[in-house]
Amino acid sequence: MVVLLLLTACATTAESPPSARADGKLTIATPYAIDDLDPITSGYWGVEFGYVELLMRASENGVPTPWVLSELAAVDGRTWRLKVNEGVTFVNGKPFDAKALAATLTWSAENQPGFSRSANFASAEVTGPLEVTLKTSEPTPTMPNLLADESNVLVMDVEAYKQHVASKKGAEALLNAGLYTGPYKVTSLDVKGAELAPVASYWQGRPALDGLSIRFVAEATSRMQAVQAGEADLALYMPVSAARTLRGRTDAYFLKGEPTGLVFGLISRVASPLMRDEAVRRAIYLATDYRAIAEEVLQGHVGHAKAVFPPGYPYTIETQTTDLNRAASELEAAGWTAGEDGIRQRDGRRLVIRIICTPSMPDGVTIATAMQSQLKKAGIEVKVVQVDDHSAARDGEDWEVSLSSSLLSFGGSPDQALSELLASGGTNNYAKIADDELDAHITELGRTSDEKRRTAILGQIQRLVWDRGYYAVAAQRLLTVVVGPALQGYRVPVPNLWIDHKTAPAT
Repeated sequence: MVVLLLLTACATTAESPPSARADGKLTIATPYAIDDLDPITSGYWGVEFGYVELLMRASENGVPTPWVLSELAAVDGRTWRLKVNEGVTFVNGKPFDAKALAATLTWSAENQPGFSRSANFASAEVTGPLEVTLKTSEPTPTMPNLLADESNVLVMDVEAYKQHVASKKGAEALLNAGLYTGPYKVTSLDVKGAELAPVASYWQGRPALDGLSIRFVAEATSRMQAVQAGEADLALYMPVSAARTLRGRTDAYFLKGEPTGLVFGLISRVASPLMRDEAVRRAIYLATDYRAIAEEVLQGHVGHAKAVFPPGYPYTIETQTTDLNRAASELEAAGWTAGEDGIRQRDGRRLVIRIICTPSMPDGVTIATAMQSQLKKAGIEVKVVQVDDHSAARDGEDWEVSLSSSLLSFGGSPDQALSELLASGGTNNYAKIADDELDAHITELGRTSDEKRRTAILGQIQRLVWDRGYYAVAAQRLLTVVVGPALQGYRVPVPNLWIDHKTAPAT
């Protein structure tokens, strides 16, 4: 008997825009290159461009809906019933049935550490032709969110992938493996881009596009110019400066989405000798002017960050404030005194921090540069360090603050992101935060189903990370794109689900 949650759908899809091309094809320009089709290293890209699917679909309100699943039901605190839509097949023609679903869940738990830890995975057992019973070792109330996250469980042919690994062939062999269930399949892939073709046997009907091209274009201006020249129909991850550039033009248009949990996050590398000082960490975030970043620096194209979670979420509390006087007094009390040039020092060491950011993230460099000016008023010198490979840079030691991460997963789960980013030993805890009290809150959250209690725990976590200077949000980020004339009606989707089978040419 179902007692907690029941989510059902015959087949759900996101709203899709028309295409800008009369030939039934679409070209997208993105700054991020896809290396291969391997589900471990690059599979998440496929979700964004229509050749990989997920069991659940993320939504703007944080409550996922069924996608390849027709039903996800909580039977009790540690048992979930999953049902697959009828007729789902991989590109290679094999069915995605209960057996394939159980194999996918088990493989994901074995090969995706974040999913295994967050889902408390115990077992997946076939209990019907299209039904699997999923058992967890602890209550996992955010299972719908976990199954809507591109980093956790991809709908894939595990058997075919294992055969590929055993063959010891290169990743290029995966082009012909037909591993996934999406409406499109990748027919070619190189350093410049990818070509995709529709899958005629797709389980929700023939896809609307006759072809899809993805171009890897690192420079934002070049992506915008490609749209203006008619060489691309949709340019992704655009800086807000494009809005001003395109104002009044009719060859390209700047569009933005709604707040969905994406942020320009700020995280403190507590392993840095300088950042071990809690007063320094707090002062950095107290001296940051969040209103000015949103309204003046980025001209209202981002949200004013008053909290680490999106406004309107039931557990969001406003913790973030700007207080230069308090920042200065805390630094003074900690022994940081102003030098002749206004920059503070202690024991002969200047108060200098490095903020790392990547040009491929829209407006990250702009925010870091604004913080450079703002923090100087509190006597903190900021060096803005631009890195091409942000992940590699975070793993190093040459930074004090990183500008990138969110405390919500792509599936909308705070539990997984907190566990991975802020918990001791978390898979993405590159800041080396180790706080017993914070760990206890995160552990309790992951085991708690009662919404009232979860809200209380999340409130404690939000206050703690602010009070101890672990994390803040510089701005609530909105997805921004540039489109051609026939895509003026494009509805910017929930994070990164750019293409689905309904994306259609203009009429």
